[in-house]
Amino acid sequence: MFKLLLYFVIKLYHIFSRKHLLVITKRTFLIQVSSGIGDALMAIPFLRALNEAFPNAMIDVLCSGPTAEILESHPGIRKIFLLERGWQSIKLIRQLRYERYDAYIGLIPSNTILQILVPYFANIPLLIKHRSPHHGFRNYDFLFHQIADIPEGRHRIKCNGDLLSRLNVSTKFGNHFPEIYLQEQNTVSAEKKLSESNFNKSKATVGFHPGCNPSASFKRWPTERYAQLADWLQKEIGVQVIIVGGKDEMSDVQKIKSQMVSIPVVVAGKCTLKETAAVIKKCSFFVTNDSGIMHLATAVKVPTFAIFGPKDDRHIGPYGNNHTVIRNGNDVKNVTLEQVKQILLDSPYGIKGLTNSAN
Repeated sequence: MFKLLLYFVIKLYHIFSRKHLLVITKRTFLIQVSSGIGDALMAIPFLRALNEAFPNAMIDVLCSGPTAEILESHPGIRKIFLLERGWQSIKLIRQLRYERYDAYIGLIPSNTILQILVPYFANIPLLIKHRSPHHGFRNYDFLFHQIADIPEGRHRIKCNGDLLSRLNVSTKFGNHFPEIYLQEQNTVSAEKKLSESNFNKSKATVGFHPGCNPSASFKRWPTERYAQLADWLQKEIGVQVIIVGGKDEMSDVQKIKSQMVSIPVVVAGKCTLKETAAVIKKCSFFVTNDSGIMHLATAVKVPTFAIFGPKDDRHIGPYGNNHTVIRNGNDVKNVTLEQVKQILLDSPYGIKGLTNSAN
């Protein structure tokens, strides 16, 4: 009943308020980027391809506060609007209506009520997104003009790229990868925090991210194995281990540190996202759980070894040829310490690459 009522209300709104927008006079796009760090980084290849396809277009982004930092300084973005709740969403809709966009494109995932209704009421004549996984009153695909399917096993970056075909643009996404635009101040502040944490500039470095979203503990490889791996790398391989992460991950970081014999460099809880990216850039390779920071490591072109559990790495794994997914079934705890060691020893992007990165 709720969905039916909403449908008729919106249809009436459509009839009385959209006629003046039937003639498109310019190319302006509003792109929805979701709230996750990984979601935002996986949206970057789409933004780059859209820039290339429409070099004179104006491209704005609608996102949440946590992902705005990732998109700041992106050369192809004109404006960033924050998706607001409550009465602030009304003000946001008025701002978006004023821009008179030609098309809205919702990148994966764009299925919350706010992500759906804000672009609709902004009077955007072409609304595009992927098919919602929800059913019943949570599914509002009927409000959109074009809906794209998400093929089984297709990476999210490529699925986002598929939406370009709805604008009569074809791309193979061969040269489009996650990236983040760092400024000099990000590097300088990151180096200051590293120096305060006894970082050795002359030593080969391996990065760790042992955390993930606090609500997704099932994606965390056990802290004692991270501790054992860090000791092995520092004592047997001769590298220094640096641990990054957010303030909400400090509990696991402290457990790892307390379980270690050697001493790691810890900047977890001290850095912004861009400072964290600058820190990761100093690493020869990076070991991480399935997390947004995993995608941050790929964005700064550092070989990444991602330990996966139940999530499908074909859809959200590290994107690129020099990255490796480590898994053993659907339980992250099934991945053994010896399995990870062997992969790091065998991979040309792991311990074999340390000599090259040092030179």
